[in-house]
Amino acid sequence: MKIEKRSFSALCYMFLSAVLAFVASMAEPKILTYPIAGNEKGGILHIHGKPNAKHVILCCGGYPDDHKPFTPLAQRLAEDDCLVGITCFPGFDLDAYNECKFDGYKRSGYTFDEVCSSIRTAASQLFLQSESRSGTKFTVILHDWGVVPGIMFVNRAIEEEYSSHVPTKVVLLDVLPRPHKEYKDLPSQSEVAYPLKPSGYEVIVCLAYRFALATSFALLRFVSDIVGLANMALSFGALLMLRLNPTRKIDNHLIDKRASEASSPLAFYRHLVYMCYPYYYMFKCIIKGKGFEDVHLPLDLKRTPILYIYGTNKNVMFHDWKSLAIMEREEREKKSDCRVVAVDGAGHWMYVQKIDECLEEIKKFMLK
Repeated sequence: MKIEKRSFSALCYMFLSAVLAFVASMAEPKILTYPIAGNEKGGILHIHGKPNAKHVILCCGGYPDDHKPFTPLAQRLAEDDCLVGITCFPGFDLDAYNECKFDGYKRSGYTFDEVCSSIRTAASQLFLQSESRSGTKFTVILHDWGVVPGIMFVNRAIEEEYSSHVPTKVVLLDVLPRPHKEYKDLPSQSEVAYPLKPSGYEVIVCLAYRFALATSFALLRFVSDIVGLANMALSFGALLMLRLNPTRKIDNHLIDKRASEASSPLAFYRHLVYMCYPYYYMFKCIIKGKGFEDVHLPLDLKRTPILYIYGTNKNVMFHDWKSLAIMEREEREKKSDCRVVAVDGAGHWMYVQKIDECLEEIKKFMLK
């Protein structure tokens, strides 16, 4: 009888261990690589959730993020019948970058067109993992610089009708691009309580920190990474003294935390300089007068509604004020499912700092 009890206990233990192992395996993401410009395995996609989920979501962050900031949000969404993929700018994944550096990623960085193509490929790879074909809803969630190539992908998908990879809804986090050039009913100043143009302070801050990051990357590319790092340190020291930094302590400590957790803080900061290449290409586009043609809100917001979430605890806002007024009017007059959410007590990474509030808004928006 004792032997039977022990056998039963052993079977229970084995069963429980198997269940826990299965749960743990479900929590671990599936990691895929996909081709980008000049690197057959340079794109990285972290996938959470079940293949038969009804919602497919692609997330892309900006500077200086890999998949990690989006992971808690993706895990929570995966629990609600979502198949979630997280990608990032080429070369932004610290582990992959340290492994191959300029042997695998271009020292010159990547243009916005190349990153847009990378996002398109990531979407295709994500859909290959999905077993749901009919009625699958596709949402993209974009943060910071991810908004630029991400919204390029959305607008080009709408215009070119990429197979089944046309996003049905878009979530923009902390960055809102300009209105579509063909949008006829632009809001007037009398409709809103805030200026429809950025203030002089906002213009100076945005130009100053972006120029500092762009020149840091240029020095890395054409001189050395140490010179680029020195330029970044001196530039941001000056910006902090002059109070021209865009973010506040709530965001700044996140970067310091990542550096402290890195196996090599120096390698982390060198990588930080490499990830400045979007700022470099931004100024190139401005000088050439082209490159941002597809960076705007979709023309038909009823067909492609947008949820815009931003944190209020910052020195400057990163939204186009006319687009903000359009979005608020869409919501107020119920013209579409568009919605604007300001998150108090949060900064640039509001989806990390206030994950419950952001998750609730995203889920409500997706279920409409």
